[in-house]
Amino acid sequence: MDKKNTEQSGREGRLPAMAPLANPYVPFQMENPPKYEARKGLVRGTLFPGLDLPFLGMVNQTEQPVTPLTELQALGFAVQELALYLDTHRDDREALELYRNYQQMFERCREEYRKNHGPLNHMQASGSESYDWLDDPWPWEYGKNKEA
Repeated sequence: MDKKNTEQSGREGRLPAMAPLANPYVPFQMENPPKYEARKGLVRGTLFPGLDLPFLGMVNQTEQPVTPLTELQALGFAVQELALYLDTHRDDREALELYRNYQQMFERCREEYRKNHGPLNHMQASGSESYDWLDDPWPWEYGKNKEA
């Protein structure tokens, strides 16, 4: 086989005929499932213990530091998780109420963060004298945003 054919064959992925690419499985959620609190859900990767399927049996027990930014991240995560759940369980009134509560808490927390630390993204930049998005510290600069 010449060099050109060798290079081309390495660029093509091939599977045997009828080979499955993957075998996905998504657990079905029942109505009104138990839920983690937002910060624990952020660490575990799901708000719902029934969907918490640790990779290789390893459980993430890491605790996030309690800062304004991690609180905002946890609330945003909870809002997104509940929105995904409500996509398939639209009649779950308890989840809808929790979703709305987390939305309100997220908005209050985001506004408080913006007032104390500056905008989280360029859409919130509102400096009257200049464009304040680039003012330090940036949201992801953990050490500079840490509060005692």
